[in-house]
Amino acid sequence: MPGTMRSATIKVTTVVGLALFCLAAIGCGAMEQERAEKGAPTANAAGTWTGWAGEPSVSRPVTLTLEQSGTNVKGDLSVAGRPDLSGPVTGTVQGELVYLSLATRTFAQMRIQQDTMSGEGSAGPVNLRRSK
Repeated sequence: MPGTMRSATIKVTTVVGLALFCLAAIGCGAMEQERAEKGAPTANAAGTWTGWAGEPSVSRPVTLTLEQSGTNVKGDLSVAGRPDLSGPVTGTVQGELVYLSLATRTFAQMRIQQDTMSGEGSAGPVNLRRSK
């Protein structure tokens, strides 16, 4: 019996240790990706962006116009049918990531890749394309 208990204890300890290691590795990987995105050269967020926000069953047209000075942005946001998510916006750009806020709430954290901007916002997933 003592050998069986000892073997079971070792197995449980090994499984718990392995699970903790996996969680730590996943967390470190996610942090590293975000650090890389923030550490990238400051993206160009200026321009007029159009697209959609929300889940497919309730997505709404979005228009975002931004001016950029260094890492700061300001502009105007319009989400069709959502006056609470429309109006003047301000924010910052850190590498490829842009953080936008309305006067009363955070709107979204999005990633800029050339002429596309996507991420999660107050209205759900947001996908925008810069007008040429």
